[in-house]
Amino acid sequence: MVLERILKTPEEIKIMSDPLRLTIYKTFHKLGRPATAKEVADDLGLAPAKVHYHVQKMLSIEILELDHTKEINGIIAKFFKVTADSFVIDYSNISDKVKNSVYSKSENLYISIFNDFRDKFLTSLRSKVKNNSSSSEDRSGFIMHDKMYIQQGDYEKFYSELVGLIEKYGNQEETDENIMTYNFLISMIKNDEETAE
Repeated sequence: MVLERILKTPEEIKIMSDPLRLTIYKTFHKLGRPATAKEVADDLGLAPAKVHYHVQKMLSIEILELDHTKEINGIIAKFFKVTADSFVIDYSNISDKVKNSVYSKSENLYISIFNDFRDKFLTSLRSKVKNNSSSSEDRSGFIMHDKMYIQQGDYEKFYSELVGLIEKYGNQEETDENIMTYNFLISMIKNDEETAE
Protein backbone atom coordinates (compact mmCIF):
# COMPACT_ATOMS: atom_id res chain seq x y z
CA MET A 1 0.00 0.00 0.00
CA VAL A 2 1.26 3.46 -0.88
CA LEU A 3 0.97 6.39 1.50
CA GLU A 4 -0.84 8.75 -0.83
CA ARG A 5 -2.73 8.45 -4.12
CA ILE A 6 -3.09 11.50 -6.35
CA LEU A 7 -6.43 11.83 -8.17
CA LYS A 8 -5.75 13.62 -11.46
CA THR A 9 -8.60 12.91 -13.86
CA PRO A 10 -12.15 14.26 -13.74
CA GLU A 11 -13.45 10.66 -13.51
CA GLU A 12 -11.24 9.83 -10.49
CA ILE A 13 -12.23 13.04 -8.72
CA LYS A 14 -15.91 12.56 -9.51
CA ILE A 15 -15.88 9.00 -8.16
CA MET A 16 -14.16 9.93 -4.89
CA SER A 17 -16.22 13.10 -4.39
CA ASP A 18 -19.22 11.02 -3.36
CA PRO A 19 -19.55 11.26 0.45
CA LEU A 20 -20.82 7.67 0.74
CA ARG A 21 -17.82 6.37 -1.21
CA LEU A 22 -15.56 8.28 1.16
CA THR A 23 -17.33 6.61 4.11
CA ILE A 24 -16.93 3.18 2.50
CA TYR A 25 -13.24 3.89 1.81
CA LYS A 26 -12.73 4.98 5.43
CA THR A 27 -14.45 1.81 6.67
CA PHE A 28 -12.17 -0.44 4.60
CA HIS A 29 -9.21 1.56 5.91
CA LYS A 30 -10.43 1.36 9.52
CA LEU A 31 -10.81 -2.42 9.34
CA GLY A 32 -7.10 -2.60 8.51
CA ARG A 33 -7.48 -5.89 6.64
CA PRO A 34 -9.05 -7.16 3.42
CA ALA A 35 -12.84 -7.24 3.77
CA THR A 36 -15.91 -8.05 1.72
CA ALA A 37 -18.48 -5.50 0.60
CA LYS A 38 -20.96 -7.30 2.89
CA GLU A 39 -18.71 -6.83 5.94
CA VAL A 40 -18.46 -3.11 5.18
CA ALA A 41 -22.22 -2.93 4.53
CA ASP A 42 -22.91 -4.60 7.90
CA ASP A 43 -20.54 -2.18 9.65
CA LEU A 44 -22.34 0.79 8.09
CA GLY A 45 -25.86 -0.60 8.33
CA LEU A 46 -26.33 -0.47 4.54
CA ALA A 47 -27.59 -2.94 1.95
CA PRO A 48 -24.71 -5.06 0.57
CA ALA A 49 -25.80 -4.36 -3.03
CA LYS A 50 -25.45 -0.60 -2.42
CA VAL A 51 -21.91 -0.99 -1.04
CA HIS A 52 -21.01 -3.41 -3.85
CA TYR A 53 -22.00 -0.77 -6.44
CA HIS A 54 -19.68 1.81 -4.84
CA VAL A 55 -16.88 -0.75 -4.43
CA GLN A 56 -17.02 -1.37 -8.20
CA LYS A 57 -16.63 2.36 -8.84
CA MET A 58 -13.58 2.54 -6.52
CA LEU A 59 -12.09 -0.56 -8.14
CA SER A 60 -12.35 1.15 -11.53
CA ILE A 61 -9.93 3.90 -10.40
CA GLU A 62 -7.78 1.59 -8.24
CA ILE A 63 -8.62 3.20 -4.89
CA LEU A 64 -9.59 -0.35 -3.85
CA GLU A 65 -8.17 -3.60 -5.17
CA LEU A 66 -9.15 -7.25 -4.97
CA ASP A 67 -6.94 -8.93 -2.38
CA HIS A 68 -8.23 -12.51 -2.58
CA THR A 69 -11.31 -14.67 -2.94
CA LYS A 70 -12.59 -17.38 -0.61
CA GLU A 71 -15.40 -19.88 -0.91
CA ILE A 72 -17.90 -19.44 1.94
CA ASN A 73 -20.95 -21.74 2.00
CA GLY A 74 -20.64 -22.38 -1.73
CA ILE A 75 -20.36 -18.66 -2.60
CA ILE A 76 -17.14 -17.03 -3.77
CA ALA A 77 -16.54 -14.06 -1.47
CA LYS A 78 -14.29 -11.26 -2.73
CA PHE A 79 -12.04 -9.51 -0.22
CA PHE A 80 -10.94 -5.96 -1.06
CA LYS A 81 -8.37 -3.61 0.45
CA VAL A 82 -7.43 0.04 0.08
CA THR A 83 -4.47 0.84 -2.16
CA ALA A 84 -3.39 4.02 -0.34
CA ASP A 85 -3.58 5.48 3.15
CA SER A 86 -4.97 8.72 1.77
CA PHE A 87 -5.66 10.55 -1.45
CA VAL A 88 -5.27 14.11 -2.69
CA ILE A 89 -6.85 15.93 -5.59
CA ASP A 90 -4.70 17.50 -8.32
CA TYR A 91 -6.65 20.04 -10.39
CA SER A 92 -3.73 21.08 -12.62
CA ASN A 93 -4.44 18.73 -15.55
CA ILE A 94 -8.19 19.34 -15.72
CA SER A 95 -9.45 21.30 -18.70
CA ASP A 96 -11.29 24.57 -18.15
CA LYS A 97 -14.35 22.99 -19.78
CA VAL A 98 -14.93 20.60 -16.86
CA LYS A 99 -13.02 22.35 -14.08
CA ASN A 100 -16.06 24.02 -12.49
CA SER A 101 -18.03 20.76 -12.46
CA VAL A 102 -15.11 18.83 -10.95
CA TYR A 103 -14.47 21.54 -8.37
CA SER A 104 -18.13 21.56 -7.37
CA LYS A 105 -18.05 17.78 -6.79
CA SER A 106 -14.85 17.93 -4.75
CA GLU A 107 -16.15 20.91 -2.77
CA ASN A 108 -19.04 18.70 -1.65
CA LEU A 109 -16.50 16.10 -0.52
CA TYR A 110 -14.58 18.65 1.56
CA ILE A 111 -17.79 19.94 3.12
CA SER A 112 -18.76 16.37 4.00
CA ILE A 113 -15.39 15.78 5.69
CA PHE A 114 -15.57 19.03 7.66
CA ASN A 115 -19.18 18.40 8.69
CA ASP A 116 -18.43 14.84 9.80
CA PHE A 117 -15.61 16.04 12.03
CA ARG A 118 -17.67 19.00 13.29
CA ASP A 119 -20.46 16.64 14.35
CA LYS A 120 -18.02 14.36 16.20
CA PHE A 121 -16.34 17.33 17.88
CA LEU A 122 -19.63 18.90 19.03
CA THR A 123 -21.01 15.56 20.25
CA SER A 124 -17.88 15.09 22.37
CA LEU A 125 -18.08 18.67 23.66
CA ARG A 126 -21.76 18.26 24.62
CA SER A 127 -20.90 15.08 26.49
CA LYS A 128 -18.14 16.85 28.44
CA VAL A 129 -20.43 19.73 29.37
CA LYS A 130 -23.22 17.37 30.38
CA ASN A 131 -20.86 15.32 32.55
CA ASN A 132 -19.00 18.37 33.93
CA SER A 133 -15.75 16.78 32.75
CA SER A 134 -14.26 19.68 30.84
CA SER A 135 -11.45 21.57 32.55
CA SER A 136 -8.27 23.41 31.59
CA GLU A 137 -6.27 20.31 32.53
CA ASP A 138 -8.45 18.03 30.39
CA ARG A 139 -6.45 17.20 27.26
CA SER A 140 -8.91 14.72 25.83
CA GLY A 141 -9.64 17.12 22.99
CA PHE A 142 -8.70 20.49 21.58
CA ILE A 143 -9.02 22.70 18.52
CA MET A 144 -6.43 25.07 17.08
CA HIS A 145 -6.60 27.63 14.32
CA ASP A 146 -3.63 29.83 13.49
CA LYS A 147 -1.14 30.80 10.78
CA MET A 148 2.31 29.42 10.12
CA TYR A 149 5.02 31.30 8.26
CA ILE A 150 7.16 28.67 6.63
CA GLN A 151 9.37 28.11 3.59
CA GLN A 152 8.39 25.42 1.07
CA GLY A 153 11.23 23.08 2.11
CA ASP A 154 10.21 23.34 5.76
CA TYR A 155 6.57 22.80 4.79
CA GLU A 156 7.52 19.51 3.08
CA LYS A 157 9.48 18.48 6.20
CA PHE A 158 6.56 19.43 8.47
CA TYR A 159 4.16 17.42 6.30
CA SER A 160 6.46 14.39 6.33
CA GLU A 161 6.84 14.54 10.13
CA LEU A 162 3.07 14.86 10.53
CA VAL A 163 2.47 11.82 8.32
CA GLY A 164 5.06 9.93 10.39
CA LEU A 165 3.19 10.73 13.61
CA ILE A 166 -0.11 9.66 12.08
CA GLU A 167 1.45 6.36 10.96
CA LYS A 168 2.99 5.81 14.39
CA TYR A 169 -0.18 6.38 16.39
CA GLY A 170 -2.65 5.20 13.75
CA ASN A 171 -1.39 1.63 13.91
CA GLN A 172 -1.82 1.05 17.64
CA GLU A 173 -3.69 -2.04 18.75
CA GLU A 174 -7.14 -1.20 20.14
CA THR A 175 -6.99 -4.31 22.33
CA ASP A 176 -4.81 -2.48 24.86
CA GLU A 177 -7.19 -1.18 27.55
CA ASN A 178 -5.05 1.95 27.99
CA ILE A 179 -5.44 2.96 24.34
CA MET A 180 -8.00 5.71 23.68
CA THR A 181 -9.41 6.54 20.25
CA TYR A 182 -9.17 10.16 19.12
CA ASN A 183 -10.78 11.66 16.03
CA PHE A 184 -8.74 14.30 14.30
CA LEU A 185 -8.93 16.54 11.27
CA ILE A 186 -5.83 18.22 9.93
CA SER A 187 -6.07 20.89 7.29
CA MET A 188 -3.36 23.20 6.08
CA ILE A 189 -3.66 25.38 3.02
CA LYS A 190 -1.37 27.98 1.55
CA ASN A 191 -2.75 31.52 1.72
CA ASP A 192 -2.36 32.77 -1.85
CA GLU A 193 -4.11 36.06 -1.13
CA GLU A 194 -1.94 39.12 -0.69
CA THR A 195 -2.97 40.53 2.66
CA ALA A 196 -1.51 43.43 4.56
CA GLU A 197 -1.58 42.78 8.28
